[in-house]
Amino acid sequence: MLNVKIKILSVDNSNDFRTIRLSALKKSPEMFGSTYIAEVEKSLNFFKNCLSSSIVFGAYHENRIIGLATLTQESGIKFSHKATLSSVFIEPEFQQKGVAGNLLSAVIDYSKKYVEQILLTVADDNKPSIHLYKKFGFEVYGIEIQAMKDNGQYIDEVLMKRFVS
Repeated sequence: MLNVKIKILSVDNSNDFRTIRLSALKKSPEMFGSTYIAEVEKSLNFFKNCLSSSIVFGAYHENRIIGLATLTQESGIKFSHKATLSSVFIEPEFQQKGVAGNLLSAVIDYSKKYVEQILLTVADDNKPSIHLYKKFGFEVYGIEIQAMKDNGQYIDEVLMKRFVS
């Protein structure tokens, strides 16, 4: 098991967040709604704003950020019992070493204090991620057909949910 520290990123960690976010967009473009080209020229303030509007978990190994997971709580009074998990990414050389599990555990533990449900979407062909989410108690509740369109190709997404309270 890799020695990894999980922490919630603050605006003081904006450079780390920018680094891991751009790496994710470059190395796994099919997993995200944005693109590397759309974000690489953004100012540091853009990334600071992202950190102030969601809870962003960073995974660190030897003081280097190697993983990311974002939790965004719904804002409406009738929806604030839910949060959406997104932007889960682990640097390729650190995959299959328990880092994603550490991130998910931290997200779930944090969520127990603030929400009742965590929702997520994952590309239907991303079998390793679907398997991992199921292992952590997420259940499929639907499929969104043609959820994303990338270079003329459609990607269906699996809708998953976990009750935490």
